[in-house]
Amino acid sequence: MQCDEAARALYAGTPLPELDLHLSACDECRLLSEDLTQMAGAFAQARSAWAPSPGFRVRLPLAPWRRLAIAASLLLIPLAGWAILSVRNVSRPTYDVAAILEPASTAAAPSDRELLGALFLGDNQP
Repeated sequence: MQCDEAARALYAGTPLPELDLHLSACDECRLLSEDLTQMAGAFAQARSAWAPSPGFRVRLPLAPWRRLAIAASLLLIPLAGWAILSVRNVSRPTYDVAAILEPASTAAAPSDRELLGALFLGDNQP
């Protein structure tokens, strides 16, 4: 095992079987292991022994995006309501499908389009 592999195993806290053999032979890695063990013990003691004083307070500032979110919602909610109402009140044309599908009667008077076509294009059909 090389020193860099041993250091990675020590930092990760993974016990490897060849790590003990390497620590018995390498002074530098053994010192690193002792330092990490002492730091872990100090952190554990600090977590269990430390208690904040009664005067210890942390005041967090109001997030700037919060005001922007409030302003956006005050603008967005009425606009969304207006959009929904305008979509619901749209008058849709009604189509008589039967009139479209029935064949045109031959006795009907010619339409304006047919009359103009006959006049300008020389169609002699009524």
